[in-house]
Amino acid sequence: MKKLLLLAGTYCAVMSMISCGNKQQSQAASTTQAPAKDTSKPALLQAVRAVEGKLKTSPTLDAYTANLAISAYLDYAKHFPDDTLSAAFLFNAGGLASSTSQYPRAVTLYQNVTNKFPQSRLVPECLLVEGFIFDNDMHDTANARKKYNELIQKFPNDSLSIQARQAMKFLGKTPDEIGKMFEEQNKQKTKGHKKTQA
Repeated sequence: MKKLLLLAGTYCAVMSMISCGNKQQSQAASTTQAPAKDTSKPALLQAVRAVEGKLKTSPTLDAYTANLAISAYLDYAKHFPDDTLSAAFLFNAGGLASSTSQYPRAVTLYQNVTNKFPQSRLVPECLLVEGFIFDNDMHDTANARKKYNELIQKFPNDSLSIQARQAMKFLGKTPDEIGKMFEEQNKQKTKGHKKTQA
């Protein structure tokens, strides 16, 4: 019995020392956290430029590098939400998301540009690209039509409105159907051309 009590006492003492050691280690670990990230404008711009350099030198666009760039762009826009560069960075992030088949994310990024920077010269292009993504990549003709109409209504004199009007003619059509439409238009033009020559 004495042996059993001695073993139990030794076990408790050892466990107590171990838990105290672990507590001290966890306290030391919590006081030596990673240094805070530099979120100054120059540091964030440097991060953007570095990842843009990777994008330019890469022969193909891979999702990993694209997501690094998207993160750098979003980080800048988060810390400098009123800076006009943020609009351009959000637009670039949308393009990268779209290029890597992250279509819902791309639409969200373009919508951030139109919502946060309604006076930006990028808004018409955002609306056009959103419509294109909805139609061609997400097969959502209702939202595509909505974006094209928004572009036409808000920017009726913009050259992109002409493209939106053209795109609306082909909403929901397959490439074969579009090809047949063009063939029919060409036949009509050819008939009209022959009549004027006669």
